[in-house]
Amino acid sequence: TGTPHVRVYTEERDRPALIIVDQRMSMFFGSVRSMKSAAAARIAAASAWRVTGAGDRVGALVFNDTAVEEVTPHRSSQTVLRILHTLADQNQALGASNAGSNAAMLNEVLRAATRIVKHDFLVAIVSDFDGADDETTSLVSRMARHNDVLAIPVFDPASQELPKGGRLVVSDGELQVEIDLEKGSTRERLEEQARGRLAGVLAWQQKIGVPVLPISTAEDELEQVRRLLGRVTSGGARCIQTI
Repeated sequence: TGTPHVRVYTEERDRPALIIVDQRMSMFFGSVRSMKSAAAARIAAASAWRVTGAGDRVGALVFNDTAVEEVTPHRSSQTVLRILHTLADQNQALGASNAGSNAAMLNEVLRAATRIVKHDFLVAIVSDFDGADDETTSLVSRMARHNDVLAIPVFDPASQELPKGGRLVVSDGELQVEIDLEKGSTRERLEEQARGRLAGVLAWQQKIGVPVLPISTAEDELEQVRRLLGRVTSGGARCIQTI
């Protein structure tokens, strides 16, 4: 016709999401509003529905102290319901009579995740990060090279600031020990250990460029996420939109 005609196309990109949810015995603790395990489950459930509502695929790795349950990413409400059932089953299996937490399971599930998320995934890790070490940082960094990764450490206020006095009974399900909190040195060591774990995960923001949203069990989880969104770097913006 002698007149150029231009069409502009927007490429459709498949953005599957993988939600990694910790349901180990270390998560079976709460001193104010809810257990860490319950808070993690609620965050994961809301995220799964949000991803599906946006038309993307969603899957999950839900793990406890002995096993990892994988839900393959699909674009369907049935997949979300399977994730919810898996969360409910593992959450309800937690109890005071269970054996102690298996710290090694954190890296085991992250190694499994690296085999699943190859490119352009959204990955949310909801955990208290018990057992996190240098390998944990390396595994998360590896996933973040070609995917959007978000770390959501769930913590309880009591782990950051212990009661002022008295004695604390701690058990791993088989043995128990009584800790005297009147001793300043004992209190300092326990608080340093808890704060050090959270500080190590928070350092990922600068060290490996992974956004971190610390969530307290003392408040509504989703309200905290909304409040923290503005503080997260733009590199994780697409990932946090799943919540």
